Amino acid sequence: MIPNIQLVNCFYLMIPILLWNLVLGSRITQAKVTSNAHSPRWLLEVEEGLRVIVFAFPLLMPLGWPAGWRQAGLALYVVGTLIYFASWLPLMEKPTSANGMELSPRFQSWRQSRAGLLAPRLTPLLAFLGIALLGSSWVYAILAVVFTGFHLAHGVQNLRARESRKAEPA
Repeated sequence: MIPNIQLVNCFYLMIPILLWNLVLGSRITQAKVTSNAHSPRWLLEVEEGLRVIVFAFPLLMPLGWPAGWRQAGLALYVVGTLIYFASWLPLMEKPTSANGMELSPRFQSWRQSRAGLLAPRLTPLLAFLGIALLGSSWVYAILAVVFTGFHLAHGVQNLRARESRKAEPA
């Protein structure tokens, strides 16, 4: 069976997310977010395989004009993508405000919290679910949820490893 790739497909919705990851991914420098050292090989391989599927599958999903419940999908995609982008900002190297001043202690606190560190691993699910609605694909929605679960598990493993090393007496 040959996959039917439409010219107007949901992959176009993945482009902003892919570009964001490619252009700004190296700016997230915290090892407790980016390290692979503390995760088992099988987890990394499953996560990577699912990542490829979740990012490529939209090529097979025709992009329909948003009407009815697809409008909700478009709204979820836009809001989810913006939240995903915003979740990266506290984790980027040397975060400062627009005027170059140090950011507030609350912002710095969020940057070090479990929720702040895991947010970039969880928030893309909103955009993926918006794409699933726009492409009318429950299969894609399920794949996105499973991928996000493995992506989050990888992040939790990193945090646990870092926290256990901090708790050990010197």
